[in-house]
Amino acid sequence: MSAMTRPAHRGRCPALGPHTSMLGYRAFCLRNENRYIQYARARSLDPGRARAVVESVLRTLVDEWPRIITSDRPAFEAWKILVSSVAAEGRQAHGRGRDTVHQALQGPEADVFLLRYRMSLSPAETADLMGLEVPEVTVALRKGMTAVLGPS
Repeated sequence: MSAMTRPAHRGRCPALGPHTSMLGYRAFCLRNENRYIQYARARSLDPGRARAVVESVLRTLVDEWPRIITSDRPAFEAWKILVSSVAAEGRQAHGRGRDTVHQALQGPEADVFLLRYRMSLSPAETADLMGLEVPEVTVALRKGMTAVLGPS
């Protein structure tokens, strides 16, 4: 079974802080950890680095959880932390830190393309993981397609 299709594993969430909503954080962690690792792998990190950076992100989320869970878009807040950490790790690992999708596209268009076409997530799954609405994903896909292929 490939890393991209492996079912989510259980029990790897970092220890919870005293102010962390245990059930909310744990559910978020268990729901997203595997996809976060897949994203880091798709951004050209080797398996060990991908797992390490995601574990670091999840530890950061424990500390930030009270702020994140009260935001309008908790998944978006967590996504921003993940993207920043993965990009920094990529720069450290590869010098330039950019996979081919992120070399061709910028910002959310690059992540939407990567999730949709490299990880084969549906637009709804992509929106859910990134903390966006499906129409935002659709617009990002169109912008990315135009950037890659040129105007039609």
